[in-house]
Amino acid sequence: MKKKNLILLFAMMMAATFCVGFASCGGSDDDEDDGVDTTPISLVAGKDKTIQGADTITTSNKFVAYATKNVVYASHVGEAALVVNGKKTIPIKVLPAYHLYDDPVCKWGCDVNYVKNNQKQGTISSKSTSEMVVYEDAGAASFLIYRFKNSKLESVAALVSTNHTSQYASYLAERYLMLPYYQGKDTYFIGADNIDLESASTVVMMEVYNVEYLMTAYMPAKDYSSRSNRSVGNGDDLREIAKSLMSE
Repeated sequence: MKKKNLILLFAMMMAATFCVGFASCGGSDDDEDDGVDTTPISLVAGKDKTIQGADTITTSNKFVAYATKNVVYASHVGEAALVVNGKKTIPIKVLPAYHLYDDPVCKWGCDVNYVKNNQKQGTISSKSTSEMVVYEDAGAASFLIYRFKNSKLESVAALVSTNHTSQYASYLAERYLMLPYYQGKDTYFIGADNIDLESASTVVMMEVYNVEYLMTAYMPAKDYSSRSNRSVGNGDDLREIAKSLMSE
C-alpha cells in the first residue's frame, strides 16, 4: 500500500513539473485572451477606431494609418497591418470618402497597353497621339492625359472643373500628403503618396489652370526630387497639351 502511494505521489510530482515547462497544461500569459478582436478593419479616411484590449498598437504604414495607445486613425487611402500588444495582427483598409475619379494609372515606365488595360473610366479621345493617350469624361475629370516618352509612361495630368474645387482638395488630401508651395507669384499644392519624399512613388502638383479648370500633374517622385528648383515636373508641357485640348 505504501509502495502504491509513493508511486502515485511520484507521478503527481512529475505531472506538476511537466506542466510548469509546457503552457498546454495550465495556460500561460501569452495565451490568455486579452479581448482583442482581429477581424479586418475598414475605415473611411479621417475616421478613427478604439481597439478594445489594446495596450500598444504599431502600424506597418504610418502614412495609411497611425495609432496612439489604443486608438487607430485612418489617415490616407491604402492598406496596412496593425500589431496589437506586440502579438496580434489586424489588417486595416482605409477607404476614400470622395470618388471624383478613379486614381490614374501611375505605374511609371509602363507601356500604352498597360494603361489602356487598367484605365477603366472615360473614353479614349481622338486627340490622342503616339506620345499621349487622352481620356475624356473620366468621372469628374474632364480629361486624363497620359504622356509617354520612348513608349514609357512619364507623367499624367487631370483636368477637373473648378465646380469641384472644395471636394477636389479633400479628394487629393485623402490620397496624398498635401502642402502649399510658392514659386514666385504662383501657388501650387504639392502632395506625395508617403510621409517622406524618399519613400514616395508619386508626387502630385495641383494648380488653378484657368477659371474653368484645375490641373493636377502626376509624376514619379524620383523625377520631382531630382529637380533643383522643385518646379512642376513636365508642367509646362502638360499646360501646353491642356491648352490645345481646350482650344479644339
